[in-house]
Amino acid sequence: MSSTNKTSFLGLSSWIGSDKPQRADFNADNEKIDEFASEHTADLQSHLSQTDREKFDMPYFCGVYFGNGEENQTIVTNCPFEPAFGFVYCISSPPQQTDFDNKSSYSYMAFTAPRGSSSGIYLSGSNFVATSPISPIVEREYPRMNAVGHTYFYVLFR
Repeated sequence: MSSTNKTSFLGLSSWIGSDKPQRADFNADNEKIDEFASEHTADLQSHLSQTDREKFDMPYFCGVYFGNGEENQTIVTNCPFEPAFGFVYCISSPPQQTDFDNKSSYSYMAFTAPRGSSSGIYLSGSNFVATSPISPIVEREYPRMNAVGHTYFYVLFR
């Protein structure tokens, strides 16, 4: 005799003491479990969407640019997504340099996000603008994110 009761979700055998389990019962239960697991793992709505999968495939985008000494330079990144966060730093340079003789400070690293950025860089879609203003941002503090002769590295995140 097959099971007297069945489980509520998959309808698997739930035997009571007087039931006599049959091999066919176990095989039928295994088929139900296998079918459920197969459908569940293939269900993108229950797991990751294609957009989420793309985020895992390419969570960040990197590149370099060369400072041209202008006050502003738009860096066309060709990034395939619109970044949620990014940072830029000058290669072979410390993030901050101080000129004690002139009592001035120069920043060679900056962070950016759609809602705000540190001085020296800001997002514009998937591109960003790097600045090296002539006037200080705050008392003798100058961002140098576009200094002539310098190479900069950037990382943009989804």
